Amino acid sequence: MRADSLPGGQPPGRGPSIFLCRARIMQPPRNTSRREFCRRSGLLAAALPLCSPTHLAAAASIAGAHDMPAWTSPNPALTRAFAPVFDERDDQDLAVDGEIPAGLRGAYMRNGPNPRFEPDAHYSYPFDGTGMVHAIHLADGKARYRNRWVMTTELAKEIAAGRRIYNSTFAPAPHANLANTNVVRHAGRYLALYEGGQPYEVDAELATLGRYDYDGKLQGPMSAHPKIDPHTGELLSIQYDLESGALLYLRVGRDGVPDRRVPLQAPWPAMIHDIALTENHVIAFVCPLVFDLGPAGPPATWQPERGTRIALVPRDARTAADVRWLDGPPFFNWHTVNAWERDGRIEVAMPWYDAFSLGPQPRRLELHRIVIDLSSGVVRDETIDTRACEFGRVNDAYLGRPTRYGYVGLREPRPGWTPQAGTFEAIARYDLASGAKDVHRFAAGSTVGEPVFVPAPGATDEDDGYVFTFVHEEGQAQGAFHILDARNLADAPLAVVHLPRRVPVGLHGSWMSG
Repeated sequence: MRADSLPGGQPPGRGPSIFLCRARIMQPPRNTSRREFCRRSGLLAAALPLCSPTHLAAAASIAGAHDMPAWTSPNPALTRAFAPVFDERDDQDLAVDGEIPAGLRGAYMRNGPNPRFEPDAHYSYPFDGTGMVHAIHLADGKARYRNRWVMTTELAKEIAAGRRIYNSTFAPAPHANLANTNVVRHAGRYLALYEGGQPYEVDAELATLGRYDYDGKLQGPMSAHPKIDPHTGELLSIQYDLESGALLYLRVGRDGVPDRRVPLQAPWPAMIHDIALTENHVIAFVCPLVFDLGPAGPPATWQPERGTRIALVPRDARTAADVRWLDGPPFFNWHTVNAWERDGRIEVAMPWYDAFSLGPQPRRLELHRIVIDLSSGVVRDETIDTRACEFGRVNDAYLGRPTRYGYVGLREPRPGWTPQAGTFEAIARYDLASGAKDVHRFAAGSTVGEPVFVPAPGATDEDDGYVFTFVHEEGQAQGAFHILDARNLADAPLAVVHLPRRVPVGLHGSWMSG
């Protein structure tokens, strides 16, 4: 895979030569030869047994006692901002430029790929690399940094063997549950998420407790992008199967007990990386990147003549018959920013691609609004801005309800700078109604990932708060964590926390107050 085929990897008007995705396969894969497996792009994952907390604790002890040597790779997905780190740290009372806002107490946790052992030549960000969770703990105006690998069954085995055992996603089996895409807190549990496997539970200090399957109620993988409703406390997700097109709607109550498991059938096998949430619905977009893991042909093709099928899943759905399917124009999306219902329609803001293709076809990445008329079923696709952006977030207290502001990583390379796919040079706050934006530009040579909104203590307004992000400075062994004023995003940071070790650009995270 070329690095410029990744989300946010290039400006509009240029296209990747190839796109392959990590699959969720909800049934055990059938046996394939090495040649057939490679031709089918390595999209099948092997199921692995649960690992006990005792086993994991022993592996963690091994890891601490026998540090593995560092390595370097010429693979672009393992260089510059993506180069892994090799030490687990716990650094207290970090140096701060400016002041950490008074009253901020909690932890910002962010997950992302960080391979412990040198991968094979097929390694591709963001699809590979065992997850490492990086945490910034804030209290009393002080900052602490801690990082830990998610000690998966597979990583524990590799540490015990002292070598890599599992292959990257686009190489032949065996494959691992990487637990590397997201980290959320729900019903008192901290879950490291990966859409190709079950969650892993960690504790507040990032120690791995083991794989978590909701007491046996979660039979297959879970989405890396569940939504947690701030009003009801429910966790909602949709899983997908790239072989059969089977979907599964899952709802988990604020008590952590699943109360909905509704099988659905998509019109074709497609990847649903993220969903949208409203007060009454979960929305899934089945885009026309159509997967065929059969013995002939490419694993996925862009078929815009199919349009996009949109599933409106009532949050209280009990059977597939409760789901309403609508027709929309063709597009592709990785993530949504937010969605809400108002005046008889649903609005969904999202980073939007005009295509995803296995061939060198042009594609545009823009910020769009999908408007669904609930009465007529008519779907409109509206442009908010044509600038390339990704990793959209909102104030999570307003998730699924009308919001004015969304925060994104923005593609804005400086003159003479060679952009690195999957990173961003700026953060933007969009007025989702007017399209107006405020932009915070980082210093030349700096790149950032997902911006996370954190409300100010006692906040009553949607934009009263801060934007958190790790910052990677080109060529530096150290790192930084920036706290920006959400209402004055273009201004200098309120605080810059200096980290003794750089934090590789990663994927998704959450603020856990308290």
